[in-house]
Amino acid sequence: MKKLLLIFAVLIINSVFAQDSTSVKVDAPKIVSKLMYGSTIKVENIEFKFVAVESDSRCPKGVQCVWAGEAIVLVDVFENGKKIEQKRLVFSPSSQLQNALGNLFSSEKLKVSGLNIAPYPEHGTKIKAEDYYVQLSVKN
Repeated sequence: MKKLLLIFAVLIINSVFAQDSTSVKVDAPKIVSKLMYGSTIKVENIEFKFVAVESDSRCPKGVQCVWAGEAIVLVDVFENGKKIEQKRLVFSPSSQLQNALGNLFSSEKLKVSGLNIAPYPEHGTKIKAEDYYVQLSVKN
């Protein structure tokens, strides 16, 4: 009985020390906000206004296309109430990495990226300009 208890204790001790003690770096959470067409969002002292949909040639749902297409929007960027620039955001399969790197605004403290544009076009329906919105990623 003592041998069985000793073997059991050794197994438990080995399993406790076998746990992984690697520390994992956790990134700050990503905040995703909706910027509706014609609306403004304020992040700290920076404002973003969705002013126009320049084009939307994305391949509609229910259609087979040779090219995936792209959507292009214009967003005005204001700092302390003063317009500093107008950004042209391109949403396409090839621009996803660029969009993730702070394509709308980037500073030491703040990074804002345009992640996606919605709604996605469907065959036979036209999207009104006021129905569009851009999903923004905000990282501090």
